[in-house]
Amino acid sequence: MARRIATECPGLRLRQASRVVAKIYDDELRPTGLQLSQLPVLVALALFGESGAPMNALARAVVMDRTTLTRNVRPLEKAGFLRVARSPDDARARVVLLTRAGERKLEEAFPLWESGMKRVRAAMGTTALAALHERLGDAIAMRETA
Repeated sequence: MARRIATECPGLRLRQASRVVAKIYDDELRPTGLQLSQLPVLVALALFGESGAPMNALARAVVMDRTTLTRNVRPLEKAGFLRVARSPDDARARVVLLTRAGERKLEEAFPLWESGMKRVRAAMGTTALAALHERLGDAIAMRETA
C-alpha cells in the first residue's frame, strides 16, 4: 500500500517537487524578506490594478481558500506592502490593495525571481519546464471540478 502511494500518487509528488522548487525561490528571495508563498499575493494584486481585489476574487486568483489567504495577507499588511480596506460598494466586503511599498518590493524581488527561474530552467531544461507549466495549468484547472 505505502509503496503504491509513494510511486503512483501525483499529489505526493507535487508536494515533494513544490518543496524543492519553493526552496530555490525562497533562497533567492531571502534578501527581500519575502517568501515564495507571499509572492503570488503581491503579483495578483499588481495584476488587479489600483482598485485592488475583493478578498474572494484574490483568493480565486491565487488558488487559496479565504482562511489561508487571510493568514498570508496579515504579515504583508503589517509590513506595509498591502492594505485591506472596506469595499466602497459594500461595507461588509473587504478589498485588498497593493501599496507603493508593495510595488517597490515586487520591483526588488523581480531580478531575484529571475535568478530562481534561471536555476529551475537550467535544472529542468526549457522544453521540460514549458511542458511542466502546461501540465500544472491543467492541474489547477481541476479546481473547477474538485
